[in-house]
Amino acid sequence: MRCQVLLLAVLLLGSLGLAGYIHNNRKEELKLAKHASFQNVKHRVTRDVLKEYLTHVVESSSLLDKTKKQIEELKVDVAGVEQVAKAKKAEEDACSGDLKRITDEGAAIDTDKTNTDGEFQKKKADLQEQIATLKKEAEQQSKVCNYIKKDSIDGQKLCGTENKGEMKKAEPEEGVNKENTYVERSA
Repeated sequence: MRCQVLLLAVLLLGSLGLAGYIHNNRKEELKLAKHASFQNVKHRVTRDVLKEYLTHVVESSSLLDKTKKQIEELKVDVAGVEQVAKAKKAEEDACSGDLKRITDEGAAIDTDKTNTDGEFQKKKADLQEQIATLKKEAEQQSKVCNYIKKDSIDGQKLCGTENKGEMKKAEPEEGVNKENTYVERSA
């Protein structure tokens, strides 16, 4: 009987040990199953995120290609516009040069006009002074008239002492017109 009890104790201890071992293994298996499930979900999420990134990379790449094409087109357009701008700048420079030349010529003409106007005003003033002096001299009786006979027709004409009636008679007789008389007086 002792053997049987011992056998029974060994069997009971072995059964308990085996039950503990199975329980431990089952716990470990559940833990590993949870871990594997978590890793599987993590792997799927990572794969989905990677697919999204790859989609974004493809879209970004196509957008980059389109942008590069647009940049090339714009470079061609800019080169054309720069050539037109250079041509317009050359025209502007030419026009500015012409404008400066015309402005300088206008200023020179204005200066000449001002100088000419000044000279004209001086000469006009001199001539008006001479005219006034000559009119004054013409109105004054000459000193020669003191020595000329007052009854001679030529003396009366020169000195202006003649009668109006006698002058009218003298003009038709001699055939002398007023212009000649005036010319003789002013001379």
